[in-house]
Formats: sequence, C-alpha cells, structure tokens
Amino acid sequence: MCPVCGGERFDEREIASLTIRRCVACGLRISRIVPDADRRGTNYADVDDRAYLGSIGRVRRAQGEEIVSFVREHGGAGEWLDVGCGFGYVLEAAQAAGFRVRGIEPDAKAAQAARERVREVEQGFLEESTPSADVLSTLDVLEHLDDINAFAQLVKRKTRALWVIKVPSSEGLFFRVAHALRIEGAVKRLWQSEYASPHTVYFDLQTLTRFLAKHGFEVVASRYLDEVPDGTVVDRLTLDGSTPKWKARLAVPLFFAINRIERIRGKSDAQVVIARAPVTPRLVI
Repeated sequence: MCPVCGGERFDEREIASLTIRRCVACGLRISRIVPDADRRGTNYADVDDRAYLGSIGRVRRAQGEEIVSFVREHGGAGEWLDVGCGFGYVLEAAQAAGFRVRGIEPDAKAAQAARERVREVEQGFLEESTPSADVLSTLDVLEHLDDINAFAQLVKRKTRALWVIKVPSSEGLFFRVAHALRIEGAVKRLWQSEYASPHTVYFDLQTLTRFLAKHGFEVVASRYLDEVPDGTVVDRLTLDGSTPKWKARLAVPLFFAINRIERIRGKSDAQVVIARAPVTPRLVI
C-alpha cells in the first residue's frame, strides 16, 4: 500500500538489480530494498572523513546556510532541533543566525563531529521523550525510514511551529536521466542501495505536499537546492572509491549541462519544504 495516498496499484521496474515501484495514483516512488537492521544508524561509519568533507560536506555546509536563511524568511525563530543532524552544518548555521540549537544523530562518528560544532548534540533517534522545538528539521531523513507515517505523527507531537524537510526529489534531472537510461551505478547511488540505511521512497513536490497534508501540516514554502554543484562533481563521484578519477572527469560535462538545464527549469534533485505544524487547541477553564 502506498504510504502517501493508500493506493494499491503500482508500476514496477527492475533497474540495476533494484525493484522500483511507482504508485499509479500519486506517483510516489518506492523501493523494495531491505535495510540492514544490524547496521542501522551507521551510515558514516565507513566514510573517509577527508573525502566526505571535501565533497558532500562542502555541499551540506552551503545548503545548511541556505536552509537557515530560507527558514528565517518565513518566520522561523526560537529553538531549532535538527533530527539526523549529520555533521552539524545546519545547526552551526542556525546557531550563528541566533537560534537556540539541539541535534540528534544516530551515527556515533557524525554525532561527535556535530558536537564539535555545537554543544547540544545527542546520539540516538527522535523519541517520545525528546523535548519539542519551535523549528524541527529533518534533512535527508524521511527517505531512509521504514514507516514515514508513524514518524510524521511523532514529528507533529514534537514541532511547535515549523517542520523543515529536505528530501531527494524524483523531479530532478539526475534522477530522471539515470532511471530513463538505466544507468546501474547512478541508480544505485541515488537509492543508496549499498548503504546501511538506503532510500526507501522518492518524493516529488506534489506527493510530499499530499503526505504532509495527511498529517495536518500546511506547506508554507518550497525551493530546490543544488545537489551536485559544478565544483564538486569529481570529488562526489570518487567519494566511495568505486569510480576512478579519469572516468569521473569524463562525466563532468554531463553534470555541467544538467546543472544549467536545472537552473532554467527551476528544479533539482534536492527539495526543501517548510511546513506549518497543526495548531493544538488550548483548553480554557
């Protein structure tokens, strides 16, 4: 059953030894990848720190600053809780912008790195016992979860004002080209099929808006971010050692072309949405 619309009809495709389903009713993409429960919360354990910080880390830092600015434009203030905070880039930017910040990160290595940027970072997962916050962010988190509906209900109980979501988007050209041409390596990277916590779903703006409305959230604003900027292409492709540098350099013109088309389209492979939390009526005695 589709976790967004409840539909039961799917188109199925086999790509790169992955079974990918598309809900006929709403278009949500769902994978049949089975996460490794024994490795849950260890996505950064085998990452080369230097390679990561020089490629994805650079992108996440820039994205963090953009996201914080975006949230401030739409009235975000007070206490910011980042769930799945990774290396702490958005927390660092939020703290510099005047927010009181807290982070939660399941991976021990990432949690320690985030703690070196801001003090209040807990290793673990969002729980019922977690104190609520004015702004709660989940950046590159939803797509890794087994039960996105249960998680959304928990977020609703922990968010006083705004839920900030970043997800990889099926509207992006990298996603579309890789799947249309059945490029095995690219498809596996996009779904992170060999990571401890692979991607389980791919939203577009329509399905994400529908999912949020289902749980009482109202979308305030949305935007797209550069996910593979021109200057990071080679480092990004060679991050895990599976692609030699010469081959990565051959792919640079394609990435440059896609990035320019995306600027014209006004879309990308990274979607950010700010949603307003449901107002809980207060009992007046």
